[in-house]
Amino acid sequence: MGARQRPHRPAVLATLAAAALLVGACADNGSPPSQVASGDESVDESPDTTQPTDDDTTTTVGGTAPGTTEHRDGDVPGAGRFTRALEPFADCAAFLDHVRAEARERVGPWGLSNDGWWWVDDLAVEEMAEDDMAADEPAAEEPADASDAGAPGSAGDDGDSDVTGTNVQEAGVDEPDIVKSDGDRILAVSDNRLFMIDITGDVPAITDRLDLPEGWDHELFFDGDRAILFTNGGTYLGDPAPIDVTVGTVDAEAEFADGEIPPIEPGLWAPAALVIEVDLSEPTDLRVASTLRIEGSYLSARRVGDTVRMALSTGPQQLPWVFPQNPSGEERATETNRALIDETTLADWTPGYELVVGGDTRTGDVLACDRLNHPDEFSGFDVISVLDIDMTTGIANGFDPSNAVGVLAGGNTIYSSLDRFYVATTKWVGQDDVVDGQVAPVWNDEFETELHAFEFVPGAPARYLASGAVDGSLLNQFSLDEHEGFLRVITTDGSPWNQDDLSSTGLTVLREDGETLVQVGHVGGLGEGESLYAARLLDEVGFAVTFRQIDPFYVLDLRDPANPQVTGELKIPGFSTYLHPLGDGRVLGIGQNATEDGQVTGLKVSMFDVSDPAAPRETATWTLDNANSDAEYDHRAFQISGSTVILPVTQWGDDWVGAVLLDVSAGITEIGRVTHLAPESAPTSDCLPLGPDDVPEESELWWMVTDGYGHVQLCGADDVGGWGSYYCDPVPVEDVRWWTDDPESMDAALEALGATAGDRVEMCWPDGNWQQQIRRSLVADDVLYTVSRDALQANRMGDLSTIAQLPLQ
Repeated sequence: MGARQRPHRPAVLATLAAAALLVGACADNGSPPSQVASGDESVDESPDTTQPTDDDTTTTVGGTAPGTTEHRDGDVPGAGRFTRALEPFADCAAFLDHVRAEARERVGPWGLSNDGWWWVDDLAVEEMAEDDMAADEPAAEEPADASDAGAPGSAGDDGDSDVTGTNVQEAGVDEPDIVKSDGDRILAVSDNRLFMIDITGDVPAITDRLDLPEGWDHELFFDGDRAILFTNGGTYLGDPAPIDVTVGTVDAEAEFADGEIPPIEPGLWAPAALVIEVDLSEPTDLRVASTLRIEGSYLSARRVGDTVRMALSTGPQQLPWVFPQNPSGEERATETNRALIDETTLADWTPGYELVVGGDTRTGDVLACDRLNHPDEFSGFDVISVLDIDMTTGIANGFDPSNAVGVLAGGNTIYSSLDRFYVATTKWVGQDDVVDGQVAPVWNDEFETELHAFEFVPGAPARYLASGAVDGSLLNQFSLDEHEGFLRVITTDGSPWNQDDLSSTGLTVLREDGETLVQVGHVGGLGEGESLYAARLLDEVGFAVTFRQIDPFYVLDLRDPANPQVTGELKIPGFSTYLHPLGDGRVLGIGQNATEDGQVTGLKVSMFDVSDPAAPRETATWTLDNANSDAEYDHRAFQISGSTVILPVTQWGDDWVGAVLLDVSAGITEIGRVTHLAPESAPTSDCLPLGPDDVPEESELWWMVTDGYGHVQLCGADDVGGWGSYYCDPVPVEDVRWWTDDPESMDAALEALGATAGDRVEMCWPDGNWQQQIRRSLVADDVLYTVSRDALQANRMGDLSTIAQLPLQ
């Protein structure tokens, strides 16, 4: 992209092990909760709690139960441990010396790329665990008042109470999304286009649409006459030129002996994070005002006041590894790759940027070397960068790379409170950690997540504050929460892809002590042998959901940071993956219903009464078979206006997509549905429909016309074809004979139907109506707006009658 005169490299190094930070986890954590005999004593393995320790370098959590694994410095799974603060590099020379030394130690015949977790075979997380292995948690003496758990609210662009904004984790901390509104306008992104919709009149109207530069899955903030969009894109550099070297032969070894590195050629994909500023001052003429392009991948962003804090991850850039053609050449390839590492420059390891404003282009380094830090334990070659943009001045004047701060570690989970910005990173997966395509058990046993805190003061540069670590892995951003200076973290033992059935979930409380996040409290033993599916931490109360066959819903008392407690547990069929507090002692769960043996059956919404933390109850449910909702895994898809919850729904059994409105004022009552689908009508075609008697029995076509799902038709050369909204795959008649084990019988069947050369058979299936699937909703002035990839639709909240549907094309 022209920044820093960097050389082009032929191979893009994939992001390393940290890409799994958002995945749920199971891991080995010893025996299930019970009284376990140990010599002459019995060890209580119910959920444990941890008091503060005077030794900052160790953490003791009730000793080590039989069958569990000893951890260094007395740590046990799920607990926090002492970790030194991040260490800044003195200068660029110190950074290069460090990263080259680490890379030389870890490089192999295949470069660094085969250390990533996706190279490991069969690492699927075990989804289920025995339902009789639930934790036996003690009740707190004075349970936290869960009835005070209130909804965090939504973030509107101007705080207008008449407009629902993005559903966010923390009140006052906005999150980017594909749809935003200020009550007068809606900005929506669909298929790489930005649409501005005026909603001040009786009927909404699109004032302009703007084709966006490269990228996908854009999300945005906007304020006044400025929108800031974030996305991932990149550049395809062309096919790499072949390297005429046969590693492992006598000639190849002679060629390598002179120390020459094969020529550098352009090739493959170079990822880039893009920040796009759009001028909204003229509603009928949207324009890109500036574009910031940074090497790496966009992770996420948060906005507090006028300050937007953005996180991105950058892997090593385009290093021209030499690969062996047979095992005998592996040693020589490794030596050559080490020599290549010695020739790398700063530009090969750190992100550069290109800022385009009008016809002017500015390039440079995103990070100053003395603003780049590394943890005490090597955590990968990715660079996590945290940088700021001022919404009031935009990218051109509101981005200052000298204010950016970075960590040499892999990770992609971020969490922000009003005054802290946390980045979670994880350890490096080395070649020695993979044995026969499987992660070594010790690697799962010792898996930990490091947490790095940065100051979030609107208008001030990002500043590193402190670091700490907890054993195990995070589920998602809801695994983290800060309250009154304490960071609460929910983790599951082991790595995110551990295959063992002995996982356990726990909560650790950390506080800043100088530049260290030290543990002050811990409770564990939740969901022994089960996976964590949902977490929510709210002021003085918390909730967690684990699942294998039956869903234990846990309530946690968080009032005393030094002594968090599990106060209640509820076992019900199914599970929740998103938990939303409603206030008045109620929590709403969005997830999946399931049979008693753990087989999921469809969408489930649960109402939990947590007014008595020691005895949580499921007081109401709403279910829809063969269905799911985006809100299950993306909280921004959840919307609530007053007591009306709006959920996007896909019901695959009936091929229906839309949004369901539920009244949750007292129980859960469905009050209506909206959809972007056109009114149903019988599909028509000018082709000849085929039935089971028209094609050979047991052929592929016969199965299609007898299962009641697909549609098969014979079309002449001049027939238009198609079948309603179905997707139709045309096959020339001369090729249809191969869709059966008896081609001659197919030939005879088509001849009997009068098929001739040039005709075709169309095999048609429902397309899932994915273009009409509702992705987001908002309410403004008593009008419900829903957005799909195809359209924005306005419905009156009173009777759900349609006002207008605007195509987003």
